[in-house]
Amino acid sequence: MRGLILIIITSLVFIGCENALKVENPNNVLEDDLNNPSSAASLVNGALATVMQGIGYVMTPYETVTDEVYWVGSRDAWRQLDQGFLSDPNNEFVDAAWPYICEGRWMADKAVSMLEEFNKQGTLRNKFYLINAYIIQALVRIAAADMFDDFVISDKMESKPPLGEQNMYQLYDQAIEILNKAEALAVAQPSGTTRDEALRRIYALRARARHAKAVWFKIRPKGSTPPSNPYVDDLNAKADAEAALSLMSGDYKWKFDYLSSQTFNSLAWEIVGRSELRLERLPLDPVTGTTDARMKADSTDFVNRTKYQDRYSPITVTSRREMHLIIAEYYLATGDIVSARAELNKIRALDGLSPYTDSHDIHRALRHERRANLYLQGRRLADMYRFGIKDSRWLTNSDAYTTVGYFLVVPIRERRANQYYPESRR
Repeated sequence: MRGLILIIITSLVFIGCENALKVENPNNVLEDDLNNPSSAASLVNGALATVMQGIGYVMTPYETVTDEVYWVGSRDAWRQLDQGFLSDPNNEFVDAAWPYICEGRWMADKAVSMLEEFNKQGTLRNKFYLINAYIIQALVRIAAADMFDDFVISDKMESKPPLGEQNMYQLYDQAIEILNKAEALAVAQPSGTTRDEALRRIYALRARARHAKAVWFKIRPKGSTPPSNPYVDDLNAKADAEAALSLMSGDYKWKFDYLSSQTFNSLAWEIVGRSELRLERLPLDPVTGTTDARMKADSTDFVNRTKYQDRYSPITVTSRREMHLIIAEYYLATGDIVSARAELNKIRALDGLSPYTDSHDIHRALRHERRANLYLQGRRLADMYRFGIKDSRWLTNSDAYTTVGYFLVVPIRERRANQYYPESRR
């Protein structure tokens, strides 16, 4: 981990609706230079930049396991993931991604600890710096819990024991607690667009964390068959989703804008730049019977070199669509088919698509809408497991094929460096 050098970015802008989160002008400074309250913006933007980069790196091997991305190149480690083998700690691409997500987690925690101290001292002039740092700190925990089997929260060169597979849900709990602090601070700020955008993200991320935690328990402990009841009925997740929706307008999406941040998206680089990976063939819409127009548009946009060159395609963090999906699933889980269908049709109305009627299978409808509206957002593998979907490229003896609930493992570089692993060289 590059613990003493912090990436900073001089301005962070929270933007609503279809616009992405933007950061600009990265520079490197020494850690000691940030012990001044005037560094608050740099701390927040450094955390954002490293978390953006970390999530992009980890999503690349994660997506390769799913039916959203497949391997077409020459590197065996991609083929290993594409075929459903996740248990090898020596996989070079999981190993390469690990330091970036860990750096993002460390940077987010560092920013929060310093900004909390500034706030305690009364020297933090803008409370939104701390609010935004909390949001980033929560997000990196949610991403790690979504994509890894286990995780380690160390402090630079000091080893810490892994959380343990059975305890990974605690990252969601941590994220929820962090977002609770962010909410308490945000609601105390003057009304305005900045406050509204912060609350949109807080409620949406907390809804996502609560829903993802419930999904985690659906597919844990690991087993050979999907859960008999795959649907989440978390009332708190529904309430947060509704609170987020009350502040969202239009087709709201919070996106990572890699182009303006000058950090790059590894998933885009491997697909658009190197052509080592490729986007999968898209499914048919259950109503129209043709290729899903939303996924087709997102796929075309992702590989648009004119807009994003070969490595800067955005990643959606949360959206109005996801909030409707969480609410729809709650209704389906509790037996309210009419309300579930209505929520799904609110999503379809955003694109002018024909609605579902009572002649359509509501279970198939929910599963398809999650696939279509969470495309390339790091949610797919958990859904494949809980809904009993197997990628056609998974070999029958692979981890993903035989075991429900298998995610990326802690790679060899951490195992060799961390004294709590038997592979440690210490």
